[in-house]
Amino acid sequence: MFASIRRCRMHTGSVDELARRVDEGFAEEISAQPGFVSYEFVDCGDGEFMTVSIFDFATGARSSRELALRWAKEHRHDVDFIRTEALHGEIYVSRANVDMLEAGHVGTARKFASVRRYSLRDASVAALMRKVDEAFADRIQALGGFEAYHALACGLGEILTVSLFRDQSSAEASDDLALQFVGQELAGFDIERSSVIGGEVLVSRAVVKLLEPAHT
Repeated sequence: MFASIRRCRMHTGSVDELARRVDEGFAEEISAQPGFVSYEFVDCGDGEFMTVSIFDFATGARSSRELALRWAKEHRHDVDFIRTEALHGEIYVSRANVDMLEAGHVGTARKFASVRRYSLRDASVAALMRKVDEAFADRIQALGGFEAYHALACGLGEILTVSLFRDQSSAEASDDLALQFVGQELAGFDIERSSVIGGEVLVSRAVVKLLEPAHT
């Protein structure tokens, strides 16, 4: 599977209004694309938001970025935003539970996302992902409120993980668990956590493909 993550900041209008439009239109469009696996729209606070799109193959993820650009241009009336960063890469490790298949809508969704970013220097991405798959993924899946977890490589030694939980406290607990894992069990890797960003998931869609675990 392949993920595309876009970070944006509102220029005019509100995140809530944009999320309602995404829920009513774009979320349905992207979920109808070939190879679609899942999509989340995350309110990061202070006018910032993030989207996470997952597809079964790289061309699908690339097409989703083109679809997002077209949709944004067509709907820039009283709600506008600027993209501040775009990341994409292959998912090496993934876990998800069946609750992810229930569509999340503005005003009713209660999921929280945490995206952790790491820099890996002078080490094998494949070896790191094997360690994550064997020693961490099932551990985070066992946390209360767990919904999904993905670990992807974005190139140039950059690693991203996406964790989804039913409540904010569980998402924060996953951050602590991940920090402990890196410090105690990845001592042999030259890896550093550079940032953590997250927030409430306002819109989400997913298909049953997401429930298939991904292993390195």
